[in-house]
Amino acid sequence: MVSLLSLCFLSLAADVPGKLSPGEQPLPSIAEHGKMKFDKTAEANANTVQGMTAVMQSNPLQFPLLTDFWCAYDLTDRKRTPALLIDDLQVEYADYVYGIIPPVKLLLQAFREAGLPIFWSTWWRWGPDDGYFNAMDRFYGPIGWNTSSNALYNHKRNGGDVLAAVAPQTPEEWRRVMHKSYSLDMFDERPMKWASPSNQGSLHVELQKLGVDTVVQVGAWTDDCIISTAFHAFSLQYDVILVEDGVSTASKQHFNAIEVMRGAVAKVLFAEDVAKYIRQGRPVQEAAPRAKLAGSRAPRAARHQTPTSLAYEDAELSETAPRPETISIDAAMRLVVAAGCMSILSFVSGWVLRGVLLHRTRGSGNDGQHYRHLI
Repeated sequence: MVSLLSLCFLSLAADVPGKLSPGEQPLPSIAEHGKMKFDKTAEANANTVQGMTAVMQSNPLQFPLLTDFWCAYDLTDRKRTPALLIDDLQVEYADYVYGIIPPVKLLLQAFREAGLPIFWSTWWRWGPDDGYFNAMDRFYGPIGWNTSSNALYNHKRNGGDVLAAVAPQTPEEWRRVMHKSYSLDMFDERPMKWASPSNQGSLHVELQKLGVDTVVQVGAWTDDCIISTAFHAFSLQYDVILVEDGVSTASKQHFNAIEVMRGAVAKVLFAEDVAKYIRQGRPVQEAAPRAKLAGSRAPRAARHQTPTSLAYEDAELSETAPRPETISIDAAMRLVVAAGCMSILSFVSGWVLRGVLLHRTRGSGNDGQHYRHLI
């Protein structure tokens, strides 16, 4: 009995906090900073949330209240060490991401000038023999391997290469390029390979070596790799900056995905504002919501926004100005043509009727006199 108790005590002692297990990694320094700020705010403002905007409304169906939240921090509220994460801007997706290349190049230049870290990722399925069969594999099946019939798998030569316009330029930068296959998430390790292996750990390990506490996300796809990486970064206690004009996708879920991230894990900003912050430390204004937030009646923030050249047109979410109540030239021409057709039809009908009446007048008697009178 004593031996059994001793073994239990030793096993519990081995699991006491203070020493990380091989699978654990240290949390970013932002966690300690966030806790101190939260405790200080809680003492000064009991039962309030400082820095967070919450919009609540009554629900006639008696469901729980619908609430929208935004991130409770600003870039300038403390000293930060940000890293730029460029997700899957590769040759394979060039046709879908060309519109976001200029904003991404702007951020690349700003981060390089400031000496801040940049990481790249590319994604493709390495083959059916890699031992992984996720939902996308099961949906598309083997017909997708290396063929143009499957949009999720590479079918172009060198399709997994980083686009030249935003590619690494130095050996150090090339050591920060990762290749993903099974997972959509840049932080996941299943499976993940570095383009130039040199004893690197996972992305989280590499970021912690550099003291990074804030990640700036750009790339593709908004509703796949971007959103999954954002949630994982949030769970690792990084502050997440999503660059609205620096992400794109091939589906109609672009703006919906942005609003999901805005309401849960990310600060949504524009590339120009983030670049100004990196270069000058200026305060920035959050980008206004583009999609309607469920359960929210809050007015949208007034902000002049330059249209982004996205790789697609989402007709369901695009907002068009009301048209003036005037007739267009095309509509007028259609009316003229319709009126002309009606006139021709009336003329032809008249001649047909006249011919019928003339034919009847060839008869004799009172009927013939009657038809001649009608003509």
